[in-house]
Amino acid sequence: MTDPAQLELALRAVAIGAFAATGVSLAASRAMTAARWIGVLVMACAISHAIETQLYYSEHRHFSVATWMLSAMAAAVFWLFCAVLFEDEAKIPPWRFAIPAGVFVQWLGGAFLPDIPPRAAIWWLFAATSIVIHVHILVMAWRGWRSDLVERRRRLRAPMAVAAAGYMFIQTLCDFGFRHGPVLPSLIQALALAALGVGSALALLRAEPVLVQAAPVAGEAPTPKPVESLDLTPADRLVLARLDKAMNENEVWRGEDLSIGTLAALVGAPEHRLRKLINGTLGHRNFADYVNGRRIEAARVALSDPEQALKSVSTIAYELGFASLGPFNRAFRAATGVTPTAWRQDATPSHPHLRLVETREGAPKGDKRA
Repeated sequence: MTDPAQLELALRAVAIGAFAATGVSLAASRAMTAARWIGVLVMACAISHAIETQLYYSEHRHFSVATWMLSAMAAAVFWLFCAVLFEDEAKIPPWRFAIPAGVFVQWLGGAFLPDIPPRAAIWWLFAATSIVIHVHILVMAWRGWRSDLVERRRRLRAPMAVAAAGYMFIQTLCDFGFRHGPVLPSLIQALALAALGVGSALALLRAEPVLVQAAPVAGEAPTPKPVESLDLTPADRLVLARLDKAMNENEVWRGEDLSIGTLAALVGAPEHRLRKLINGTLGHRNFADYVNGRRIEAARVALSDPEQALKSVSTIAYELGFASLGPFNRAFRAATGVTPTAWRQDATPSHPHLRLVETREGAPKGDKRA
């Protein structure tokens, strides 16, 4: 009969091996993108977690301060990985590092403060923060699912987020929701870890080149592949021709409610075929970026045109298909590095109507905000 303790150690060894193999594969690249190095850190946190939980459940001690810290940071680092992976960010916004930094500060307080009531409160805050992080991972995975043009990543969004976030959520309840040890037996927890390790290895290593390649820099349109050089079917060529007409001649991107499903219906193609062509042929990884690229280019022209100087920035944004001013400002600044108002001032700095338009919009003189 198999000894449960030996079986548990074997399962944890499988988990550690799978996490290590995935981490080495992600690290073994000359093009070390943000998704890759954060993925390596995720695997280091997962390995530390596998070691730390075994010691915690069996001997109530920690292997080392370093592995304890990495284990505690697992949820926050995985959140950062999902943000880079799902949001297609070429550069990580500095504010995203505030989440791991906050979790690290909480761990420091809980680990090294004297055993007084505030220390217990810090651990409860740590648990609450972990739960919020898990929920937001699920939100990120769901929010961009429909507009994701990378088919392998789109298929992995739900399983990856649910499996990892679900495990971490249960682990949080085990560690902090009950004061008399874990709800799950240590053996079951080890089995879950092994499943996560093998699953992540299969998912990330098979689809790894597509998933963790560098996201396009904001404002730089991807270079489409020459249609003549591609092995396209007559149906694909017809869809691309209809798509070109819809986007360039009919300017359907001006529609506020344009979605991948709506566009597929307009060009008379199945949604999955249109996703494949926009991603594989035109080089776009996200439908919103594909559409917003047209809108921002048109906004640049409109804001530089003296004949449209009496139009407010918000009016131009609405005419180009943006539902509100906030998303337009963020998309414009990401693509150009400046606000729409600053772009307009730089393009036509001496135009007499610009200050009047800004005043009508409520922006004080000299204010750079749109």
